Amino acid sequence: MDIAALYKLSYGLYTAGVKTPRGYGGCIIDAVAQVSAGAQPIIAVGSMKNNYTNECIKAEQEFTLSVLAEGTDPFIIANFGFQSARVADKWTNAPHTVRDGLPVLDGAVSYLRLRLFEKKELATHTLFLCDVTDAWLGDNERRPLIYGDYLRDMKDAAMEAFKRYKASIQEDPAAIR
Repeated sequence: MDIAALYKLSYGLYTAGVKTPRGYGGCIIDAVAQVSAGAQPIIAVGSMKNNYTNECIKAEQEFTLSVLAEGTDPFIIANFGFQSARVADKWTNAPHTVRDGLPVLDGAVSYLRLRLFEKKELATHTLFLCDVTDAWLGDNERRPLIYGDYLRDMKDAAMEAFKRYKASIQEDPAAIR
């Protein structure tokens, strides 16, 4: 099977925000779909099983999604995608706001607050079915970042940004971005 064929499916990149016992956690999520509309929209979210954020979503039953915009700083993607919230306070490295008790990333295109109502364990991911309990627009002038565009245009820059960040905290452990 040519896994690259799946990269041609159109979907975006999102930052999840969730409460943890120590504050807030989050990760990059690339598998999100609106599966119903109307008075109570439902969103399906695929989250990697081994992520700490996945554990926290299961425990808290609520989380946010920030819809990333084209031109998002590659470090933001690296920060939320290349390290674990088990050991890193990712939100201290990213401009954000806390809305209704959960973090959202400043500069995102839009934001969703989701409440988990059903989950299905798959081989590598958990499928969360969620009610949208709140939604608001962010930077309406920007377009959503599409995963294929990230792979083509930003992945290398995100890796380089993360390498620079890790080198900076090795030189000065008190340094944060």
